[in-house]
Amino acid sequence: MKKFVQCCIAILFLFPIEHAYSQLELSAFNQTGSAYAITALTDYQCLGVNPANLGWSRNDHMMNLGLFENGLMVFSEPLTKKQITHDLFGQADQFKSGEKDQAVKNFTEALLLMRASTMGIGISYQDEKIGGFAFQARQRIAWRNNINNNAAGFLFYGYNDPYFDKQVNPDGDTVGYAKEVEKASVLYRPSIISHIWYNEYILGYGRKFVDEENFKFYAGLDIKLIQGFGIVRLEIDGNGDVDAHSALSPFYQVKYNEPTPSAMTGSGLQTAGLGYGVDLGVTFEIQTDIKVSLAVNDIGQIKWNGNVYKGIDSDIYSIESSGLNSYNIFDEANGILADNTNYGGWEGLNDITIKLPMSFRGGASYRVLNFEDDEQELEVGLDVLVPIEKNVPGAFFNPIFALGTAYQPAEWVKIGIGFIQSQEFGSNVPLGVTFRPIIQDNVTWEVGIATRDFISLFKQNNSNLSVCFGFLRFSFKERKDPEKRYLDS
Repeated sequence: MKKFVQCCIAILFLFPIEHAYSQLELSAFNQTGSAYAITALTDYQCLGVNPANLGWSRNDHMMNLGLFENGLMVFSEPLTKKQITHDLFGQADQFKSGEKDQAVKNFTEALLLMRASTMGIGISYQDEKIGGFAFQARQRIAWRNNINNNAAGFLFYGYNDPYFDKQVNPDGDTVGYAKEVEKASVLYRPSIISHIWYNEYILGYGRKFVDEENFKFYAGLDIKLIQGFGIVRLEIDGNGDVDAHSALSPFYQVKYNEPTPSAMTGSGLQTAGLGYGVDLGVTFEIQTDIKVSLAVNDIGQIKWNGNVYKGIDSDIYSIESSGLNSYNIFDEANGILADNTNYGGWEGLNDITIKLPMSFRGGASYRVLNFEDDEQELEVGLDVLVPIEKNVPGAFFNPIFALGTAYQPAEWVKIGIGFIQSQEFGSNVPLGVTFRPIIQDNVTWEVGIATRDFISLFKQNNSNLSVCFGFLRFSFKERKDPEKRYLDS
């Protein structure tokens, strides 16, 4: 388990990262700060959000190309902002007297949420008559843990936890044993640790189907091929029901005590599962300046057939760890779930099929000012995301609401600011700025940076640290006439 978690966190920082189920999936650096996305994103950036928007264009060019659009989000209830940056991922200070007790309190029933991804390449072509086509290749990673008092005690106290009331020293290594043994379903109720990592290759199409003077209707879909590298779900709910499974590439270097018929040989990053996904979306345009959009995302599943195991509820009777001496929990995460390979035991399987975190999205926007009538452009919008498939890695548990605005005081700069509310990570204020260093008839170059919570830069507790940036977004081919900007006939 130690190697696995260390690899997960290393991945988060080795790969420049983008949206991976981030807040309302604001995957585009040039829209993240505005908080809303479903009516605003077009070209390759709307894949995974609302493919109907491939039917219209905002940037006056027919082709768009993006490389390495990146982002990262870490939300932490147990750790302060300083502890995240210094202790969790840096050179952690060792605990002083009494600080272990505080660490157990901090991590008891506290959410640690990390989401990350990178878009390697995105490309699109949009034509008024035939509609828009787009392709995107990106990588997604998600991590969540929220553990109870017993799990937190095992993590930091190790065999010094009162549960392990007997210690022996075979071969010089101290092992703690429990005289009165409890099952994992009792000890860890409720606790959850989940993780997923995969590549996603998306092909999308969208076009305008209804074209009236004051009303237009767009529809689209995208299809995803998914290449899975690793998945883990270790959950015991409040009723003591156990839901545990894993499938991990040899890259993770996780060894289980039991064999599996789906064992993978060799080393390195290998495909542990393949799957598919579908996104469906529609957009209604009213009086040119009003847009209303609806979409269902991540309809699909992944069939995992490499190193597949199912967790079995069993007794937790021993632990070899002495507990952590700092807040770098990823340095010795096997202490979380004791010595019986996580939640008690594992049974090898040929394969397991896990659904994607399907969700519903809706939103609307109103363009207050536009460059046709003014030298500025101003738009306000709102979004809502409602999770449909919740009990899978990468899923949100509760709805997310967003309201924001995008303001262009000039054609070369855009500023976005908004408000996002969720029961999981509270209230956030996203902020972003995008620059266009080159604006020509045949090419435009965009660069920008955004954060999903500007307020977290100034607070220490319950921080939502995030960054989204891109420096290689280009638009090509003939610049459309202003009246053709939204593909009006």
